[in-house]
Amino acid sequence: MKPALAQRLVRWVSSHGRHGLAAALPLLWVAQAMALWRLDRHAVGVAAEAYAGAGNILLNALPGWAFALCLAALTRRLLFPLLVTSAIQVAVYLASLKKLEVLGSPFALQDVYFLTTINRATLELFGSYVEHPAWWLAATAGFLGLLAACFWLERPWFRWFGAVQAVLLLAMGVALYTLDAGKQPWASFYDAQRVRPSTMSLTPAVVRSGLFSSLVYKHLQARNMRFEIDGDALRDVLAGLEPAPARPLAASAPPDVVIVLSESFMDPRILNGLSATQDTIPATRALIGAGHGGTMTVPTYGGGTVRTEFEVLTGMPAEAFPDAFYPYVDLDRTVLPSLPGLLRRQGYATVAVHGNSGAFWNRSDTYASMGFDRFVTGREFARRGMKREGTWYSDSAMTDIVLQELAEHGGPTFVMAVSIQNHGPYTTLPKDVDQGAWKAIELPPGLEGEGALELRNCLYHLHRADAQLARLLQALEARGRPYVLAFFGDHLPALGSAYASLGFVDGAPPERQRVPWVLVAGEGTQRRAASATRHLYSWELPAQVLDAAGISDSYFRFIQALGLRLEHATESDEEQRLRRGLVAGANARMEFKFEEYADAH
Repeated sequence: MKPALAQRLVRWVSSHGRHGLAAALPLLWVAQAMALWRLDRHAVGVAAEAYAGAGNILLNALPGWAFALCLAALTRRLLFPLLVTSAIQVAVYLASLKKLEVLGSPFALQDVYFLTTINRATLELFGSYVEHPAWWLAATAGFLGLLAACFWLERPWFRWFGAVQAVLLLAMGVALYTLDAGKQPWASFYDAQRVRPSTMSLTPAVVRSGLFSSLVYKHLQARNMRFEIDGDALRDVLAGLEPAPARPLAASAPPDVVIVLSESFMDPRILNGLSATQDTIPATRALIGAGHGGTMTVPTYGGGTVRTEFEVLTGMPAEAFPDAFYPYVDLDRTVLPSLPGLLRRQGYATVAVHGNSGAFWNRSDTYASMGFDRFVTGREFARRGMKREGTWYSDSAMTDIVLQELAEHGGPTFVMAVSIQNHGPYTTLPKDVDQGAWKAIELPPGLEGEGALELRNCLYHLHRADAQLARLLQALEARGRPYVLAFFGDHLPALGSAYASLGFVDGAPPERQRVPWVLVAGEGTQRRAASATRHLYSWELPAQVLDAAGISDSYFRFIQALGLRLEHATESDEEQRLRRGLVAGANARMEFKFEEYADAH
């Protein structure tokens, strides 16, 4: 556009459109709130009029308005900030739609964390779920151009450092500060009576009050989180428990301890039609059949690995902290009581291994607070020239690094390895895999299309994970040192089409299915006698690991004994009493007061 023409356009807009725009702006802001509500209803899949009261529409728009007015104070414009805010909100709803499609859960407060930790690994993970990325990049570039044009055409509404700007900056600064700090008046606007949340799912709060209202409510909960100890419940359970006796160390020296969290590891034979196909996890099945493991209930489905990981590394159930849905993000603790911290005090070198960014899920900071000495991340995988299999670093590469870390330490070593090879998406044709093995995977008759692709991809990676379990166990035996090896799945993979087509043998939904766990202890080729195959909760596993290692700790003996009582509880009242004691014990543990209660009994 020629400079003279551009100047004439600006003058025309200024002379003819400014008064009309001024009159229309209040209506535009109201229209934005109503359009946001319709988008909200569409994103969660309910009718536009569902819960469409004026209060719900206003409260769902209010956080965005506060941000837009703060931006208005900084830019001295009123239309441009509304467009920027609307673009961010649309992006959040698109993300929520995709998350609902893949995981069955809407956008959550903790997902905002990733917006502040954008890096290559984050973009790689989320980009793998985006269809037609070139189209989205082009659309984003076009919209950014539109925003730039709007900023340029819209003249400032007030002068720099004037009274209007000062008042607006002060008011919005106070509003955003009180929101961030979780203070009034926000806590009065977004209370449980208005939002009506559910402890079982994030979706009801979104349906009843809107996505942004539910996000603000969860933020206020997190900011005002308290670890409340129900002393009576804890004392009641402690009085009735016989803590598991400490098992004497059977090895000649403290054993190396290796725990492998295998991404989306499951037993395929819980699906109808898979028992007649070739076994893809023969090593795992043989170990469980010999008494070295069983099945495990985990606190998440399809994603949210850190919930299961948190339980296994701390022995504390995620249900004890309902305001911390993703504990690594929500629990801001300088010192987090945990298994690695305990082992470190016992003289162990403590190492974590994960082939992704350390910033992802805030693992770097959380691992440091748990007592890990080192964290080997995806950057180190790349430096060591490790290979990918499919989209992510292979389980074989992870096993290589685990064995390298064990070899580098002379004394007892604890390694926590979190795999990533079997991470989704499962609906894309694989790359960098053994195509012959992938095509040879046997599927149940009648499974076609997306369901067949999902299941074939998952079975391929499950088989690879199982083979690495066998390889790691063989390598630990060959080292000649005493060892304890635990292996488990963090959750079922999100194979929506395959599950819908096949169904589960027990008829239950995927969220209620269990994952396998394995625990083997020995020295050289001599394995410790296996215990009876049993069902665990994931928070019980660290107690089993310590028991196999001959290491005693009062809290882990407590959850070991309590887990056994829960397994045999036949009445709901007894189960609820035990769970209250479990939650109270975890909160006391978080406040470093559990020993006070335990010593009193």
